[in-house]
Amino acid sequence: MNRNVSIVVVILVLVVIAGYLVWLRSKVSPAISPQAEEQVIPTVQPTEVASPSAITVEEEATDSVQQKTATPGAAEK
Repeated sequence: MNRNVSIVVVILVLVVIAGYLVWLRSKVSPAISPQAEEQVIPTVQPTEVASPSAITVEEEATDSVQQKTATPGAAEK
């Protein structure tokens, strides 16, 4: 056989095998059945309510931070 004919035969055999595998896959895969609609359950979202005890960021930063100065007596302890 000629070399070119051998290459063409090999390519054709590969195409036939690939076609067979595609056909076989379509036969084996399950048919797509219509699915029931999924029901969406509404969820409750928390709401933000301002309360009198709420502290703003500025108040928290100024009130809660107290600077302490180092004393010579503190260093000896």
